[in-house]
Amino acid sequence: MNTQSFSGKAEDIWAATMAAASVLGSWIFACITPFSAIGVLLAATLPGRKAVAWMSGVWLSNQLVGYLILDYPRTTNSFLHGGSLLFASMASLFVAMEILKWRKSDNLVSLALAFGAAFVAYESLLYVTALFLGGTDTFAPEIVWLLAKNDFFWFAGLLAVRVALSRVLPQFYAPNLSVRSA
Repeated sequence: MNTQSFSGKAEDIWAATMAAASVLGSWIFACITPFSAIGVLLAATLPGRKAVAWMSGVWLSNQLVGYLILDYPRTTNSFLHGGSLLFASMASLFVAMEILKWRKSDNLVSLALAFGAAFVAYESLLYVTALFLGGTDTFAPEIVWLLAKNDFFWFAGLLAVRVALSRVLPQFYAPNLSVRSA
């Protein structure tokens, strides 16, 4: 396990980079935000409380883009679905934290396991919500597979950005991922 020191300012710069990517992604791809991918990378790079705060910020940014720019319907059902996204996002973050803590590693195998488990937790909780609020048709296998690929490519892309930035700007981005505890 890598326990390299990573300053609070550098943590915030990295988290803000991911938040900015999620806002742009939400806007460009109509709010298909890769919450699972972001959750795993936050779990791998930030202390627990900071990861929770930034995941909340990513969710809030996603909701603001949806309601203020993409004109999501302002209905009770829509707001409840939005709330379920926060709950599922946090659950995926906590699942990723636990997997990385259990594995005591930030290698690619550990990150892949954390990603898979976080995605399953996220989608499972959203499905349970859809059972009550409607929308179970969006859980057809081909749609879930499309979302899994989307999240995976975001995960791989953000991980590649992390590696590149840590090599180009090591003063702002720690050279390696660092699995953190709360």
